[in-house]
Amino acid sequence: MKAVDRLCEHTYIPNLLHAGSTVFDFGANEGKFSHGMIARHGCRVFAAEPVSELRAGIKPSPALTLLPFAVGGTKERAKVNIFGSRCASLLRRNGDEALDGEQDTEVLDLRSIFELSGVDRVNLMKVDIEGSEIGMFDSASDEDLRRCTQITVEFHDFIYPEQRPQVEAIKKKLHSLGFWVINFSLDNTDVLFLNAATSGIGLLQYWRLKYLTKYAKGLARRFGRRGNSLASEGEGI
Repeated sequence: MKAVDRLCEHTYIPNLLHAGSTVFDFGANEGKFSHGMIARHGCRVFAAEPVSELRAGIKPSPALTLLPFAVGGTKERAKVNIFGSRCASLLRRNGDEALDGEQDTEVLDLRSIFELSGVDRVNLMKVDIEGSEIGMFDSASDEDLRRCTQITVEFHDFIYPEQRPQVEAIKKKLHSLGFWVINFSLDNTDVLFLNAATSGIGLLQYWRLKYLTKYAKGLARRFGRRGNSLASEGEGI
């Protein structure tokens, strides 16, 4: 069994998942992460995707419940911005950023998703909601966050630099709630939070993941890219 696995640029612990595990997929996009969880682990997935065109393209499955909502910090009606150059978001980089369109959507907070799904525990929560993760984490109760065994997050301070202090505050908050924090990226695009109480991950295993596994994976990816580059150069000779 792999110590860690990666899907759609999100790292997680596979041996914490099994047939019947519950997964929240926030920012489902085309459904690749949702269907990957179903295919790999037999999970039950609740996938939130506010963009109707993307949602319509997600293949149905008895194990998949599609939620036509955005996820954020408050329950409200809002407009999701459709961009040609990046993923749709409730946020805009600046007032002049070009749009391809807008869609009205309902926004739900984490508590509302728990109530809607009817589950008490989540084995894996994947969060890739284009900057709205700040509001989602800030508004989430300690109780609801502790319901999650592992949380894999793509933060978006690379798009919204003003969010960097909030990203660091969220890491500290989750650590104070009993989560191990492991950043598998050079920035904050692949951060894994492990609930020490429910994951069974102890201090020794955490250190192995944080240092040995993390850097081994990083080197493998780096040399993989280098190898692909050399192969491409060779093909051109």
